[in-house]
Parts: sequence; C-alpha cells; structure tokens
Amino acid sequence: MSGALDGVRVLDLSWGIAGSMGALLLAEQGADVIKVEPPGGDPFRDYSGHAVWNRSRRSVTIDLKAAEGLEAFHHLADSADVVVETFRPGVTDRLGIGFDALHARNPRLIYASCPAYPEGHRLADQPGYDALVQASGGQQWEQPGWRLGPIFLALPLPSVAAMFLVPTGILAALVAREETGRGQHVRTSLLQGVLLYTTQIWSHVEHAKADYHEVMSKSHPPGVHQEFLFEVESGDWVHTCIMSGLTPIRSQDDLIGLEGDPSDNERFAMLSEEERAQFTPRRRVAYKERDGDTLIEEFRANNHAVEPVISMEDALGGSGKPHPQLVANDMVATVEDPDLGTTTQIGVPIHLLGTPGAIQGPRPRLGQHNDEIFSELGYSADQIAKITGAGVTGGGR
Repeated sequence: MSGALDGVRVLDLSWGIAGSMGALLLAEQGADVIKVEPPGGDPFRDYSGHAVWNRSRRSVTIDLKAAEGLEAFHHLADSADVVVETFRPGVTDRLGIGFDALHARNPRLIYASCPAYPEGHRLADQPGYDALVQASGGQQWEQPGWRLGPIFLALPLPSVAAMFLVPTGILAALVAREETGRGQHVRTSLLQGVLLYTTQIWSHVEHAKADYHEVMSKSHPPGVHQEFLFEVESGDWVHTCIMSGLTPIRSQDDLIGLEGDPSDNERFAMLSEEERAQFTPRRRVAYKERDGDTLIEEFRANNHAVEPVISMEDALGGSGKPHPQLVANDMVATVEDPDLGTTTQIGVPIHLLGTPGAIQGPRPRLGQHNDEIFSELGYSADQIAKITGAGVTGGGR
C-alpha cells in the first residue's frame, strides 16, 4: 500500500538533526527523499546518530561549486516538490540555489529553511550549533540541575523541536498548494524550536505565591517532582505521579506503612520545601523496604498513578529483548545498516491506519544513487562524474 505522501519528492540538503529528521518523518510516510551531499559527504556521517537520522532515503553527491553540478541541481529541483536546507541565511543565494532562484524555475516548489537563527537575528550570520542556541535561547538557564547556574542539556532540545516544525511547515504548505497551485518559502530555526519548548515551562502568573514557581524545579533545589522518585528494595526506582487527577482510595503513606499526616499528591505539591522535608526522608526509607512489583500493583489498585523507572537501554533491548510495550506499538525496529550491520532503532512514530508509514531502508552510502537518479535525468557517465565531483574530497558550506 502506498504511503500518504507517495509521489512527493523532497531534496534534503540539510546537515545535523533538525532537517534530516524532519525529512525522515516525511520519508516514512511515503515521500521520495533524496539526500543531496557535497563530494566529501555530510560531515556528520561518522556520528552514530547519522544512521537513524538519514535512513529511508536515497543519496546523490553534487558539487554545487561546479557549473555542471549547479545545473544538475536545478534540473533535479525542477521535478521536486520540496527542498529542505539548513544553511545560514544568505548562503543558498550565494550558491545559486536560494528560494527566489528555484521558485522562479518551479513555482510549485516548497522551500523549507531551518538555520540555527532566523533571518534578521543578530547572530544569523554566525556559525550556529544546538548547544549555542540552547545558551542564547535561555534554555540552559531554565534547566535546573545538580548545581546552581546554567546546565548543558544532553538532549538537543532546539534541534529536536525544530525537527517537528520542519515537516509541520512543509505539510501546511503542501495543503495550501492544493488551493493556490503555488509553493512558498517555509522558514523556521533552531531558536524558534527551543522557544517552543520554553513556552511549556514558563507559566509565571502575576501575584502567584512563591511555591507556585517552585513546583517545576527538578534537582537543585529538589522540587516536588524530583521528590516523587523513590528507590525500592531491588535497587530499581519508581515514580509516583503527583497531579494525576486520580482520587486515591488509600493514601501513599498508608500503603507504605507510615503513620501520621498522609499528605498526598495534590496537597504535597503545595507544601513548602521545609514542610515536605518532614515526609520525604521517611518515605525513602519505607520505599526501600518494599518489593517494586508488589508496590506498583498495590498503588494501582488504590488509584495511584505510578510507573517503574527504566533506562533507554532496557526500553530498546540493550540488556535483552526490547520492552514489550514498545514492540506492541511498532516503536522498535531492526535495521541493517550498510556500515554498522544490524542496528536497533526507533520505529515510525506516526501511525496512519489507511496509509501506514514504514521504514524505507537504511541510510544510503554517500552517492549510492548517483547513477540511478542522474541517469533518469538523461546525464551520461562523464557528465555524472563532473556533477558529483568525482575525485573531490572536500565539502563545505
């Protein structure tokens, strides 16, 4: 069965996470994604994540600095529906592949740009990387950690957020094209991605009490969410969720055998740090004496939201089989990478029952589809060698 985006061709000029993963979400719903790389290849090819970011597509090499390469890219773009690029603003215009140049040739083309900083930003002309966008976008300051001051985020939030903004903008433009018959320039950035996440934790309310702002703190000082992670007898951990909306039948303290004021979830969240300190140390001792599976069963039977805390290694099967829930939801896949061999990867995260998506194959090797794609455009072997920069070892942006 064809995917929902069958017949849509995407030229992926991006490097890194946001553009590549954004294109991946389209590819696994049926789009024909062609990764366009410089003769030296995507510089992230040696990075472990590249194997996942760039699966389900074909690869060609094009030397955009050569006249033959630029002409071939124009020819390829004439038949494309979408171009995705992550260059700094102005770079694609200098290369001759900017929105105006391509849209003039192909008015139906949708051109998606996702640099680090948007056009007009004071840092737009500077090299932009996820960590720097974290810093300049305020996210490192908003993330409490093991000490006072800003914290580097191991999760690349700007890129991860932008990877969803890229296909969202493209799909919106494809829908609009059905009405207008014309493509358009879709623009977002890593900075706009990181601000998308920031809106989810900025909830300051005028005249709110101090404890309102402390609820979301995580580990320094420990906020209420951090205090609901407990180690159990086996050394494993459980998380009992506050603010779940459930009305417990028996209190948490009653279930773990503590006497005194059963200050449970909804009330506990509003206590001060000093007041919570009367309960948390005692709870930690009591939890440590309980079998985790039995505790979870009792908690759920008494209307408490609770889950065991597992590692990603356990979830993906690094210590055995993948978690059965992930398998049941088709969220774990085995992919045979041409260089890495058998790999365990995340499956397709969006399920369409009528036109189901699917992994279309592993990441391609550099230029793997040069002959296939350029031959379709009528180029000879000698012309393909000039287009692809055969013998050229360096890329560059």
